[in-house]
Amino acid sequence: MKEKPVQMKNFLFLSVHDFRSRRKTCVHFMTTELAKRGHARFYSTGLSRLSEHRGDTRTDLADKANRIEVVDGVECYLQRGLWHPFRLKNPKLQPLEAAMFSLYRHRMTPVLRQWILEADEVFIESGMATVYIADVKRLNPKARIIYWAADDLTVIGAAETIRRDFIKNFDSIDLVRLPSPLLLSGMPHGRTSIFAPHGVDRAVMDIPRPSPYGEKPACVSVGSMLFDPTFFNIAAPAFPDLDFHVIGAGRAAESLDTLPNLIVHEEMPFVETLAYVQHAVFGIAPYRDENTPSYLLDTSMKLKQFAYFGKPAVCPEFALGNVAGRCGYIPGNRASIIKAVSSALAYQEPVSIDLVEWSEIADRILTPERFPEHRLTEKKQT
Repeated sequence: MKEKPVQMKNFLFLSVHDFRSRRKTCVHFMTTELAKRGHARFYSTGLSRLSEHRGDTRTDLADKANRIEVVDGVECYLQRGLWHPFRLKNPKLQPLEAAMFSLYRHRMTPVLRQWILEADEVFIESGMATVYIADVKRLNPKARIIYWAADDLTVIGAAETIRRDFIKNFDSIDLVRLPSPLLLSGMPHGRTSIFAPHGVDRAVMDIPRPSPYGEKPACVSVGSMLFDPTFFNIAAPAFPDLDFHVIGAGRAAESLDTLPNLIVHEEMPFVETLAYVQHAVFGIAPYRDENTPSYLLDTSMKLKQFAYFGKPAVCPEFALGNVAGRCGYIPGNRASIIKAVSSALAYQEPVSIDLVEWSEIADRILTPERFPEHRLTEKKQT
C-alpha cells in the first residue's frame, strides 16, 4: 500500500508589519521559518491614509495593497483603506473607540476571512491584530491560535478596546509565545505560555561582507525604536575622528544635527545592514528613557546582533543588564555619553552571546510538548 502523503499545514500570521518590509522584525524571521514547513500566509492590517499621515513604515508598500502577492514563498496581503480604528485617550469616548474597532472587524476583507477558514495555525502579534482573536475562534474553532507577544500592550499604548478584548478572549489562545519571561506579568495567567526568545539565522548572519565604511573607524545604530537623536548630537562632535552611521531612524532622524561625521541612511533591507554591524567598532542602541520596560533587556534585537558579531554596545544604563560588552550612559547626559563611547572604543574583552536558531524557536512553538523546560507556568509578580 502506498503511504498517504503528509498534508502540509496552512500557517497564517496577523500583524501590523508587512512581510515585504525592508525593516525586519521577529515576525518576518518566524514567517520565513514557517514557509519551510508548510503554506505560509502573512496578513498585514491597519494601514490607511490616516496611518500614512502619521508616518506608517509600510507607506512605501501602498501600491501593493489590497491584493495578494507571493514573496519568498509567502502569500502576502496588505489591507489599506481610508481609515483605521485608533486609541481615544478620553475615557468618555470609549464607546466610540469600541464602535470603531467593531466596525473595522465586521468589515473584514474576504481574503482575511478565507485565510482564517483555511488556516491550521494562526499567529496573532501583540498590537492591533489582537482584536481578531475572537473572529479566528468563531470562524475556525479548530485552528490553533498562537499569541506572538512582541510587546506588552500597555507599554506600547494599545487602545483600551484592544486591551479589554485581549483579556476577554485570552482563554481562546492555545499558546502564548513570550520572548522574555518578564512579559509574563502582563498576561492574565501563564498556563499557556512558553519562553521563545528572538532567534538568529546563522546561515544569513555569517556570510562575509565587504566593509561599507571608509578609512575612519565607524559605529552604527540600526532602527527607529525609541530613537533618541540627542545621543548623536552630543557624541558626534565630541569624537570627530569617529564616523557615526544612523540607519532607518525614520522621522526621528530629522532632529539630528548636520555634522561631517554623522551619516544618516534611509531604511535599507535587513541583509544590507549586516555589513555595517560586522565592520563597526561598536554598535549603538540609542533608546529614549520613557519608562522603558525591563523586558527590553531580553528583546532588543539590535543589542543581540551587536553581541553576535562580537561588538561592544553603547546603550542607556537601563538596558545594561548583566551582559558583558555593554557600555552604559544616562540619556541626555554629556559626560556619561562621552565616557560610554570612550569605553566602547577601548573595550578589548571578548563579546559573545548564545542565540537560538529560528528553526528551534519554530519547534518550540509548533511542538511545545517537546520543550516542557521552557513553559512558563506561573504568573510572575512585578
